[in-house]
Amino acid sequence: MSTETDIAIRPITADETCALGQWAAPRLKALPDYISHGEILSGRSRDGEHWVEDLDTVLARDFTACLESGGTVFIAEADGQTAGFCAVYWQTTPHGQSVATIEDMLVDDAVRGDGIGQALLQTAEAFADARGADHILLESGIGNEGAHDFFERQGYRVVSKVFARKG
Repeated sequence: MSTETDIAIRPITADETCALGQWAAPRLKALPDYISHGEILSGRSRDGEHWVEDLDTVLARDFTACLESGGTVFIAEADGQTAGFCAVYWQTTPHGQSVATIEDMLVDDAVRGDGIGQALLQTAEAFADARGADHILLESGIGNEGAHDFFERQGYRVVSKVFARKG
């Protein structure tokens, strides 16, 4: 990372969900390998292969739901510009375990490799740890090998595979 780059990570506010959705949508649309079963469940992808046209609106809705359910969305800014984000959902299982799920994490291609992903992940982990998470989960599209390698380097391991077929 350049010593000239000033990186700040902070939680977004409810009034920033639309702007973040507008920032993220075109970047995600360029990444079909990002799509996982979570994108099908959330309505971001109807077929598991293509993004919906109104992805920015769906993302804004999802970010709002994350905030309203006790989670948070962190935004990374480099030199005052949005450089990435990470959405962390919070839930308690019926058996009383606290689970933080990193549902989304994206770093702009222009700054990928500058440590922003690692900083976002560490911020999400600190949020989860401060709340007493028993587990931190995340998912990644099956073809998103770069993300898989990144998460494994950060100490995450594969615990399942999700299979799908059209009904």
